[in-house]
Amino acid sequence: MRVLDAGSALETVVAGREAVVVVGAGEVAGDAAAALLLSDYAVLAPAATLRIDSAAAWAGAVWRLGRDAIELFARPATLPAELALSVGLCDRVGEFLIAGRSEAALDSAALLISRRGGDRLERAEFGRLFATGIPREGLTAFLEKRRALF
Repeated sequence: MRVLDAGSALETVVAGREAVVVVGAGEVAGDAAAALLLSDYAVLAPAATLRIDSAAAWAGAVWRLGRDAIELFARPATLPAELALSVGLCDRVGEFLIAGRSEAALDSAALLISRRGGDRLERAEFGRLFATGIPREGLTAFLEKRRALF
């Protein structure tokens, strides 16, 4: 899984074969807005605004909302982060921290997000992950009331 800021190249998001998380801060517009809207998981900083002002950004809005995006935004629109979240144009408002997390767990989460496979895929991935033995460290650290070391 890659975490990109919203200023990263749109082609990186569209061409990637792994799940992509895009984090946007400040005014997110143009290709940055498109990258955020076309990502698998979109995060906006609390003070960010999302401006849908390009064909690529409109395509991202339609990808997230379906045809409802056309009726919702009949002209270029600038939305504060909380409004973007409430209408479904981003997945989270706030910080997105991955430091200290298990890479295997993050990769599994990325797989589940990108494939949207439902319960069957989630159960299979849960079993695969536990077969590696990696979750044991997380459980042991929890029981010993310490931070996990991955």
